[in-house]
Amino acid sequence: MKKLLGLVVSIVFLLTLSIPSFAQAATQKLIQPVNDAYITAGFLNAKYEQKFGFKHYGWDLTSSTSSRTVWASGKGTVLAAGYDNILGNTVIVKYPDAYIHATGSTKDLIFRYHHLASIGVSKGASVTKDTSLGKYGNTGKYSTGAHLHFEIDTDTTYYQYSPTLGSSSNIIKAGSSSTILSPKKVLYTKVSSPDSQQIWVLGDGYQSSTEADLPLLK
Repeated sequence: MKKLLGLVVSIVFLLTLSIPSFAQAATQKLIQPVNDAYITAGFLNAKYEQKFGFKHYGWDLTSSTSSRTVWASGKGTVLAAGYDNILGNTVIVKYPDAYIHATGSTKDLIFRYHHLASIGVSKGASVTKDTSLGKYGNTGKYSTGAHLHFEIDTDTTYYQYSPTLGSSSNIIKAGSSSTILSPKKVLYTKVSSPDSQQIWVLGDGYQSSTEADLPLLK
């Protein structure tokens, strides 16, 4: 009887090893936030720092069309949405289980979007790639024209802290650059309909010539 019981236990144990786990969350690939995008300022670009006197920890994007819609990059949750006294209309989104194609790793990521002309979401809202976060614009003290500035952070605890600011504002606080990622390491260009995305560099030296070479997603 003991031998039979031991055999049953062994069989059950082996079966549990062979059954795949469905509790693990699915990895998501995040796409660019402007469908037809020009990169007007790249990540940590030396020419940009020389001209403006500070480092650029994200991308500046404009659209090649009349649309200024800023889309969510995947499935996520809005952690903050409102007017920042320095960076203008701001949205912060947390994207869980995001695939970082440059390293082959998966992390929860924070995206901070600034200078929006209008905000289309509120704190606590769930978003998908088909959610409009708002329209990019020229709000905030240091914006020099209509564009989207966004940055990607791996610190999901202090998601309001950004190295872009030297002193804290009402929404965005002065933070470290140690957890910031280049958008090129994370983003995909979704070429299939209805997104039909494209991306280029503007070519004025404030971005690298290969910065728009994102992997394609159908």
